[in-house]
Amino acid sequence: MVESKEEFCEQIRCYEKSMYHLALSILKNEADAGDAVSEAIYRAYRNRNTLKNQKAFQAWILQIVHNTAVEIIRKNSKFIYMDEMEDTGEAHYDSDIAAAVTVREAVEGLRQPYQTVVILFYYENLSAREISHITNTSIVTVKKQLSRARKMLLEVLKEDFQI
Repeated sequence: MVESKEEFCEQIRCYEKSMYHLALSILKNEADAGDAVSEAIYRAYRNRNTLKNQKAFQAWILQIVHNTAVEIIRKNSKFIYMDEMEDTGEAHYDSDIAAAVTVREAVEGLRQPYQTVVILFYYENLSAREISHITNTSIVTVKKQLSRARKMLLEVLKEDFQI
């Protein structure tokens, strides 16, 4: 259980980027992602006494973000696509940066639920068990989704990296 308001805020600060990236991967819209994170923080604070194990805070808060984002999609009853990535103004990227951007764009191009599991597994370093808890699916389903997502990414990235 979260002891104090300050402790709760500190935990939120630790995971705010993860929360936002998860919401953005689901909603494809920065404004909606921000709304989802705000609503999730409110819901988490209101229900903070339900968290029994402080070590589970990350999975707990990401599950709330996931559920809130899915709820927003259901309310809107349409899928909103994210605007193209902003141009940083730099004409020349280092090859590692360019590869990372290419991979990130490929991940963003995946349809749901594949995009969510890839982001949670590879970018947020969560286990299949934690992802299954967050997304309310079985571990077997998460593993199948990860496997299918890897195959999809391989097909997309073959051209860019001459694999």
